Amino acid sequence: MAQNETPIGDSGSEPEAPRIGGLPLYVWVLIAVVLALPVGWLLGVDATVAEAWPAPLRSILGAFVGALDLVPQLIIRALTAFAAPLIVLAILTAILTNDIRGRQGARMMLYYLINTLVAMVIGLSLSNLIQPGRNARFAGSSAVDGVPRLIDVLSGEPARKIDPPKPKSLRDLLTELVPKNIVQAFLENNLAQIVLVTIAVAIALALIRNAQREKGETAYKTLIDLVSVGFEVAMRVLLWIIALVPLAVFGVVATSLARQGVGLFVSLGGFIGTVLLGLGLQLCWYLLQLAVLARMSPRRFLGGASDVMATTFSTSSTAATMPITIRALMDKLKISRESSQLAACVGTNFNNDGTALYQAVAALYFAQSTGMSLTFSDQLVIMLTTLVASVGAGGIPSGSFVTMPLIFDAVRIPPANLPILLTIDWFVDRCRTTSNVLGDMTVAVLLDRDPPPKPHPGSEAKES
Repeated sequence: MAQNETPIGDSGSEPEAPRIGGLPLYVWVLIAVVLALPVGWLLGVDATVAEAWPAPLRSILGAFVGALDLVPQLIIRALTAFAAPLIVLAILTAILTNDIRGRQGARMMLYYLINTLVAMVIGLSLSNLIQPGRNARFAGSSAVDGVPRLIDVLSGEPARKIDPPKPKSLRDLLTELVPKNIVQAFLENNLAQIVLVTIAVAIALALIRNAQREKGETAYKTLIDLVSVGFEVAMRVLLWIIALVPLAVFGVVATSLARQGVGLFVSLGGFIGTVLLGLGLQLCWYLLQLAVLARMSPRRFLGGASDVMATTFSTSSTAATMPITIRALMDKLKISRESSQLAACVGTNFNNDGTALYQAVAALYFAQSTGMSLTFSDQLVIMLTTLVASVGAGGIPSGSFVTMPLIFDAVRIPPANLPILLTIDWFVDRCRTTSNVLGDMTVAVLLDRDPPPKPHPGSEAKES
C-alpha cells in the first residue's frame, strides 16, 4: 500500500524548468550561446593581431577574459554549496510524504535499483568504447602550428595540470560509505555518506510517523510541514543561482570556442550521440524485461505508450504527463489501478534511470576532455555517487545539473566547464525524461504481473 500525502513535483528527470523573466531557462541559454559565438571567434584569432594594441586595451580585454573564466567557476561553487542541503531536504521530503509499504512497494524499489544500475553500466560502457570527450579541449594552450591564439595571450595563465585521482580498492569504497563524522561528511561534500545518513534518518522518521498515525496523533504533520518548507526555501535560493547560469554558459562557450573552434560542437555531437544510443539500449532493456517477465510484446507496450512518449517529449515533464501515463497503463495496457498509481505517482520520485545514464556519460566525457584516465575503481565511485545522487535529484529543479559537481568531485574531475552541457540539455532532457517515464510504465507492468504471495502452509486447513 502506498500513499502520497504531499506531491513534491516532477521527478522523472527534473521538475518543470525554471523561468527567468517569463522565458524558460533554455531560451536564455540559447541566447547566451548566440552571443558567445562571435566573442569566441574573436578570441580565437591569431594572437599576433594584439601586438599593435596599446597596453591599456590589452589589460581591459585580459580582465574580460579572466571574467569569462571566473564567472562559471563561481556559479558552480554556489551550486556545489547548495547541492548537499538540497539533496538532504529532497530525500526527507520524498520519504516522509510518500508512504510505501508491503511487498509490492519493496519489489518496486528493487526494480528501480536494478534498472538504474543497468543504465549506469550502459552509459559507462558506451563512454569507454566511443570516448566522446577524447577530442574535446576546454582548457590549456590552444596554439595552432605553434602560433598562440588571442585568448592565450590575454589570459596569460599557463595550462593547469590536473592530478589524476588516486585509485581506490573495493574495501576503500565500502569503508568510505560510513562517515567518521557526520559533520565532516557535509564539510567534504561526500555525496555517498550524506545520502546514506539522510536515508537512515528519513526511514527512522517515517517509522515514527507511522507509529503516531496508528495512535491517532498528528505531531508528525508538523515535522513534514517543516521539512517541506525548508525544501521550498532551499529551492527558491537554488532558482536564484540557476538564473545566473546563462552567464556561465556564455563564458564557457566563448572560451571553449576560442580554444577549440568548431571541434567544440563536434565533441558535443559525440556526447549527444552516446547518450541517445545509451537511452536506446535502456529502452531495449525495458522491452526485454517485459517480454521475459510479463509476456508483453514490444509492439503492444510501445503502442500503449505512444501518447505518453509524445507528451513527455513535448513537455519534458513527468508531472504534466502523469495523468496520461496512468490512463495509458489502465486503459491501453490493462494494468490495475494500484500498480499504475504506485509506479506513476510514488515511484517517479525515486526513478532516474535516464538521468543516471546521462550523468555517467557526462563524467567520463569531461574526464576524457582533460586527459584523465579513470580506473575501474574510479568508475565504480562514479556509479555509486550517481546512484545515490539520483535518489535526491528527483525533486530538485535541474537536479541532474545541480548534483553533477558532487559526482565530479568524488573522482576529482574539474566541474568548471559543466555549463557547456546546458547548450544541448534542452534536447537531451526531453529524451532522458521520456526514458524515465517508460521505465515507470515498465515497472508498473512488472508489478501487475508478479504472482501473488504464496499462502502460508496450513492456512487453508485453518480456514476450512
